[in-house]
Amino acid sequence: MTRNGDKRGTRQFELISSLEHQVRSLLPSTWSVRLELEPLVTGDRRVDALAEISASNGTRTVVLVECRNTVVPRDVAMIAQQVKAQVGVLLDSGVRVGGAVLAAPFISPMTRTALDLAGMGWFDLTGNMRLQLDEPAVFLDRTGAERSGLRDPADRLLKSLRGPAAAKVVLELADTELPVGVRELADRAEVGAATSARVLELLDREAVIVRSDDGAVTAVRKRLLVERWTQDYKVTTSNEVIRTLDPRGLSHALKTLPSLGTRVAVTGSAAVRAYLPDGVMPVSPLVSLSLYAEDPAELMGQLGLRRADRGANVLVLRPYSDVVHLKSRLLDGVEYASPAQVVADLLTGPGRSTEEAEQLIAALESNESGWER
Repeated sequence: MTRNGDKRGTRQFELISSLEHQVRSLLPSTWSVRLELEPLVTGDRRVDALAEISASNGTRTVVLVECRNTVVPRDVAMIAQQVKAQVGVLLDSGVRVGGAVLAAPFISPMTRTALDLAGMGWFDLTGNMRLQLDEPAVFLDRTGAERSGLRDPADRLLKSLRGPAAAKVVLELADTELPVGVRELADRAEVGAATSARVLELLDREAVIVRSDDGAVTAVRKRLLVERWTQDYKVTTSNEVIRTLDPRGLSHALKTLPSLGTRVAVTGSAAVRAYLPDGVMPVSPLVSLSLYAEDPAELMGQLGLRRADRGANVLVLRPYSDVVHLKSRLLDGVEYASPAQVVADLLTGPGRSTEEAEQLIAALESNESGWER
């Protein structure tokens, strides 16, 4: 018997059994978990399993379990709609349903985010798990693998946004005028049409973009776009980093930037300050400067920077691609990396950079569409 394209059998049984074992191991020993496999809902509509959880005080509720062999963020809205309908039927028949969980061999970070927004829990065989119930009160949250160890030789779909070509498409999508087709995007991003098509297919699967029937991109969820990119891009590993010290302080470096004879793009904390609205205080003090430089040695010479393993206050970055400079913005005579690049650098940077990224995203939400979650 098949349903939604997934074969019922060993894999489904493995998922449900593993979920049951995990829940039992995390709940108090005085609680109980009882499974009902393939319960009939109405007519030929079935759910994969119902798990009744009973607390020691007699409070009990039912969790609906939906199994999938594979799942991507694009699937979540449809799955949530189907599960909502099934829960409605169960409630009408007197079954007290307290929540729903999607079980699959692997559930990616982006898919988990989509499930969370849809009000569903999740479980996969790598250890990722979220189950939240109101009564009895339950909150189980476990983190497993961030990437799937499963590989299908026949699956040639793009899985990563690693590398300069993918970055060019990502940064172009964060800025470009919509709608935009595959070839037009390739031209704007200065990549091949095949690269553009493969990146868009990945982002479509991840529910980052919305496409029309003819394949053109009509909307971009920019926050999710950058978050997905940072699964494969990290500021300190994707770029060559040279830790330096300006003995005259950050104010000297910042004042000198407009007069430099080499191309430099500011990112990180200093770039946040350039993009925040007037009157908005940054969430943290400026303690270091991050600079993309076409010629790091030339920059260090002009600013008088010294290499420093300890006490560094200026990070000189040899960029992973010239797209950092091509997409930069000129403000008050200083070149700044694009907002999407700055957010990515902050999300993958040290210290309080994540808080700074959130502040910048909040500022971008009020000026540019697509940055809201």
